[in-house]
Amino acid sequence: MQTTKTPLLFVLAILAIALSGCASVKKTDAINFLVPSGGYTKQQVSYGSDKQQSFDLYLPKTSATKIPVVYVYGSAWKTSFNKSDFVFVAQALTSLGHPVIVPEHRRYPEVKFPVFVEDVADAISYVDRNSIGLPKPFTEFILMGHSSGAHTAALLATDQRYFNQRQVKARLKGLIAMSGPYDLPMNDPEVAAIFDTTTAQRAKPVLNVRPNMPPTLLLHGLADPRVPPYHASRFRDALLAKGNDVTMKLYPGVDHEKLLGGIAKPLRYMSNSFVDVREFLKRYN
Repeated sequence: MQTTKTPLLFVLAILAIALSGCASVKKTDAINFLVPSGGYTKQQVSYGSDKQQSFDLYLPKTSATKIPVVYVYGSAWKTSFNKSDFVFVAQALTSLGHPVIVPEHRRYPEVKFPVFVEDVADAISYVDRNSIGLPKPFTEFILMGHSSGAHTAALLATDQRYFNQRQVKARLKGLIAMSGPYDLPMNDPEVAAIFDTTTAQRAKPVLNVRPNMPPTLLLHGLADPRVPPYHASRFRDALLAKGNDVTMKLYPGVDHEKLLGGIAKPLRYMSNSFVDVREFLKRYN
């Protein structure tokens, strides 16, 4: 927990660890250590029988709360991260007054596409059908994701089958997609191993765009070697072609990690991502 008494040199040392790529310390652990922890409550809820099928619910400690945000984290669809690594995202969003739901989901090699997308849809369906302590009825929500999580969020927003099959009544009101591979390269070896049982039509959000989608915010770093920025441009063009409301922000000199890092309170010098997310969310006040 960060306090005003934390020595400056100690803070700088932790930030150095977070940015160094040190193999023994997760960057997210160092970042999470520094973000304030007093502005929200947290609970874990199971939505299925598998141990991975749970989500963390963060509630702001404020009397007036806003539309919930479902945040889908990125992990290249693999087991390198889990939901507890992204406290800093939940802290940032709860500081704006939004309840935050961070689903855990099964990943490769345990499962392949579309199981992880279905798991996130199941988590949202569970919230839709059950009282889980939200301050207001769950009638609408925003999807947000980074990297492979942005791909999952974009698929859920574009392909209505996931929510229709589960009879989700809550309305998707917005999509915030950060650094996602929306025009998924199906012949890439990393992608092919996970998506080998499906078609491009099912796996690519750019091919499932429809009219009357909710407003979308696309954020991407122009110095991103992991997911090239053409993915954001192609998704934007597909959304605009169907008459949808879309805003795209491209950041010079910002890579895959710095774009997400800019959400965290101690690292907002890295990119303007938090400011742009905050401005987008103002339309839902």
